[in-house]
Amino acid sequence: MFTIVAYSSLIVALVSLILAVSGKRHFYWLSAVGIYIFSFIAGFSIGQLTVGLTFIPLLLAIAYTFSWIKTKVHILLFVSLGVTIGFIMVFFVDDKWVFLPFWIFM
Repeated sequence: MFTIVAYSSLIVALVSLILAVSGKRHFYWLSAVGIYIFSFIAGFSIGQLTVGLTFIPLLLAIAYTFSWIKTKVHILLFVSLGVTIGFIMVFFVDDKWVFLPFWIFM
């Protein structure tokens, strides 16, 4: 059951990321949520590394929502910031805090 949910959320994340890059910017939100759900369900194997990828579409979604992106340099800036925050979250923050919204339900 969890395998189906995990791969479904991964497929949703990838398809929504493709749609977001092609011009439908509101799909960055769905992509971030899909990657986050996949990371939690994938758990203690690949999930710890993929949770860092969540911050790239999340920051792009925030930036496009507030119209902070005007040029390609701004896109590069927010992608770089997402990679940096993701790196910090993966290597320096405990999983309890990274997946806090889900631990409430456990």
